Amino acid sequence: MVWLSMPPEPRPPVRNSLGTKGRPIRLRANYFPVQVKNKNIELIHYDVVITEAGGKEVKIPKAKRMRIFEAMKEQYPKVFGQFQLGFDSEKNAYSVSSIPQIKKGFKYEVTLKNQNTDRMDKYKVSLTVVNHAYLQELLTALRNTSGTSVFPQTVFQMLEVLFHHTPSVKYICIGRNTFFSCGGEFGPLTPLGGGKEGVVGFFSSLRPCSWKDGSMLLNLDISNKAFYKEQTVLEFMTEIGFTPRDFNRPLDDGQRRRLAKELKGLQVEVTHTEKCRRYKVHDVSLYGADRQTFPLTDPNTQKTTNCTVQKYFSMQYNKRLQYPALNCLKVGPQSRNIHLPIEFCKIHKGQKDKRKLNEAELAVLIKSTAKPPRERLQNICNVRKEVDFNMDPIIKSLEFTVADQPVTLDGRVLPPPSLRMNEELMPRDGVWDSRNRQFFNGAQVNRWVVMNYDPKFIREELLWNFLSAMMKMGRERGMSIEEPVVRYSFRPDPEREFPEIKQRIPDVQMILVVLPKFGNYYARIKKTGDRDIQVVTQCIKSPNVRSCAPPTVGNILLKINAKMGGTNNILSNISQPIVFTTPVMIMGADVNHPQAGDKVTPSLAAVLGSLDRYASKYAVEVRHQMHRTEMIQKIREMTKNLLKAFYRSTKRKPERIVMYRDGVSESQFLEVLSFELKEMRAACTELQADYQPAITFIVVQKRHHTRLFCQERDGVGRSKNIPPGTTVDNGITHPTERDFYLCSHQGIQGTSKPTHYHCLWDDSDLNMDQLEELTYAMCHLYSRCTRSVSIPAPAYYAHLAAFRAKVHIQDLCHSDTVSLASSSSGPDAPSDAVLAGACQVEFGNEIFSKLYYV
Repeated sequence: MVWLSMPPEPRPPVRNSLGTKGRPIRLRANYFPVQVKNKNIELIHYDVVITEAGGKEVKIPKAKRMRIFEAMKEQYPKVFGQFQLGFDSEKNAYSVSSIPQIKKGFKYEVTLKNQNTDRMDKYKVSLTVVNHAYLQELLTALRNTSGTSVFPQTVFQMLEVLFHHTPSVKYICIGRNTFFSCGGEFGPLTPLGGGKEGVVGFFSSLRPCSWKDGSMLLNLDISNKAFYKEQTVLEFMTEIGFTPRDFNRPLDDGQRRRLAKELKGLQVEVTHTEKCRRYKVHDVSLYGADRQTFPLTDPNTQKTTNCTVQKYFSMQYNKRLQYPALNCLKVGPQSRNIHLPIEFCKIHKGQKDKRKLNEAELAVLIKSTAKPPRERLQNICNVRKEVDFNMDPIIKSLEFTVADQPVTLDGRVLPPPSLRMNEELMPRDGVWDSRNRQFFNGAQVNRWVVMNYDPKFIREELLWNFLSAMMKMGRERGMSIEEPVVRYSFRPDPEREFPEIKQRIPDVQMILVVLPKFGNYYARIKKTGDRDIQVVTQCIKSPNVRSCAPPTVGNILLKINAKMGGTNNILSNISQPIVFTTPVMIMGADVNHPQAGDKVTPSLAAVLGSLDRYASKYAVEVRHQMHRTEMIQKIREMTKNLLKAFYRSTKRKPERIVMYRDGVSESQFLEVLSFELKEMRAACTELQADYQPAITFIVVQKRHHTRLFCQERDGVGRSKNIPPGTTVDNGITHPTERDFYLCSHQGIQGTSKPTHYHCLWDDSDLNMDQLEELTYAMCHLYSRCTRSVSIPAPAYYAHLAAFRAKVHIQDLCHSDTVSLASSSSGPDAPSDAVLAGACQVEFGNEIFSKLYYV
């Protein structure tokens, strides 16, 4: 290798020339051109305050705020009738041109029918002008490809709200730009079981793009969510496992708690009256309607007595209950003590399932959503036709026209990098064959133990057949594998057994565990192996042991070889990117956030860096941080440790650092870059005052709605997806910033999703070809499979490391009343050392020749 003395002079990452390498391919994208007829449109921004009639500002759900806003427009036609307004359901409204009748300080009184009662609620709405802008500002910035002008994000936000207002009123809006209809307008409903159904909707987002030297495109895509079916609560109970026999008696405590858990927070409508009344369920009562009482006041005598729900429904509504013994639903505000018979309640239509789907429900939903490219593109075009944006009065007032057909653009298919095992090989369609080849560097596995946690299903003979096949194939692939010590466990208990193994065999290298089909052992095994005894663990499901299929054995050996310090494959010399000509550390970073509703578990940040000239071995650092904070708060310390590890491994200091940062949204780009890049530079200068390696900072985005479609003759696989290596850096990309889309993997099921890469900073002044080639090459170094993966290997490893850390600290977070979410310090919070030990085998300054997360 030839090492250059210094990296080039730093430059800001403005869009330079496009990439040229690779064979051309004609593509279609799910973007629709937006034609602007009038550049002089004025947009007005209003601050919206909604209060109760008495002037008190209260918390109102977004859907209700939208209803109040629409009611205001209808009830004051002289003010708003000739003008088009868009509302974001929170505090911001935008109009196309100024509304002269709006007076400062004036409050519009709005009446709205209460959905739970017959009364009319009164609200007051005030609109105050806070800003105005002209469409010309945005169009000028879009066409200025030099990157010298400031992009008017405010104008774009105004247009986004205006574009989404009508769909927000017409359909069920989830988030800011995803819309659903439970009527099946956008696709058939899919029964999922458990009282739920898959609903097809659409995603819509206005994007600034480089299309035709800078313009706007409308990104449309199909979206799928699970909703609760509109049905009676009795039917719902049947779908979740209750039987008609259960309706004739009070539920036992376990059944009652289970039903309360399923229904809590859901809105139900009553069916015993023609008036539409809706309530939110907060619990299931202890008694049925025949025993559940409540205080009832006689309007004539003003005497209060306890009345049963059954008697009340008979007197008030002349309704006879079919299941009087079945528990009632407790609904509405708890202070009102409202009890409803279950048989007179039905699930309100259009409620999204906010809980996590179980495996069976998720499998059905995925199967229904995995549409091949041709079908997905047709569905997107059908959405465009169904919604018909050009008939939207707000879009008409903007004098915008949305095209009927999606854009067609030129892409390129990058050639795959040549890989090297014991010989060179060339991937084809994102796949390469490792059979009859040896690993680039085979690991030695001399002292290892096998634990059979499923001895009834996996007998000794079956187990030895599998182990023999694994050892034979491992030796054929260049590994040194001795025979293991085999132990059978009739009462699996890794917390007790693993320390015993470590005590009896101090030099044990690996514990291989055969897992039963059912049972929650995986997390316990990883916690004990990584945290308590610091020994590599490998889990195998018992059906895979029984089948003993060569591809399965081969995949397990890929993992074991990488975990034990070996190297499966590297980039050959002819395919090494230009950054590899100098000492370079390839980094990956990701932050794992707790799921919604979890207020205890902290966010966990993982940062790793390569340790060799091949970028095949990594050291990893994991730290806990403030709850749901995306910026990696301790990246300075973590970077310092990784730089030290690189130096100890190579005896050189990296002259270049390439960071692949996963999980950052566009709204966080500047915030994350300004903090994390500054901290990385500080880490370098703290190690040596004049140490200034060139840093390239690339954000990796998978959460987007861009899809690319090719002609069938160019497609690969059964689905005819775009071929691996397909890249696009024009047309649908940003007009001034440096970004590109790359699909580095072969789509096996459904439609491939390319990954979006955004270069936020680049001291090395790499051109687009060099950025794309480097990124595509790094997607071929993931050690768990013989396929190119969808994101670069270091970003993938960082994601796995952060997730594993979450598994390791789960018991620490929930065993005590310690609040790790609200503070990363304090007298009660565990120290970094404690959490680091919980997250992985070793942290800090130790070098890892392998990842424990492979």
